[in-house]
Amino acid sequence: MSGHNIESHIKVYWNVFYALLAFTALTVGVTYIEFNSVFWTFFVGLSIACIKGYLVAAYFMHLNDETKTIYYLLGMTIFFLAVMMRMPLQWKNSAESSGENYLPYAIEDKATDGGYVEKTKSKNKKGDY
Repeated sequence: MSGHNIESHIKVYWNVFYALLAFTALTVGVTYIEFNSVFWTFFVGLSIACIKGYLVAAYFMHLNDETKTIYYLLGMTIFFLAVMMRMPLQWKNSAESSGENYLPYAIEDKATDGGYVEKTKSKNKKGDY
């Protein structure tokens, strides 16, 4: 192996390191932005995390040179992540569409300027919950 080949790899590692530092600073900077939407907050945060994860896996773990099996497994992981991220939204939409039986776990507490409290069931006349 020639010295030039090692030097080129070291240069790539340093560039990836600097990119990771930049994306870490971007992650910290994004925390000061109010997105007014849970979707956009998660989307931006997970997008930055995915880019950083790709850089680590591709260059430091040498997965950039692997076979198509690695990319197939990565694609399946992304697909199942999307399914799992969608499930809570589906549950909430399903519960809200059922009408008056929908009881959120936490409700807004009007007495304490918009804080949230755990919703508990009250006893009925028979003493049951």
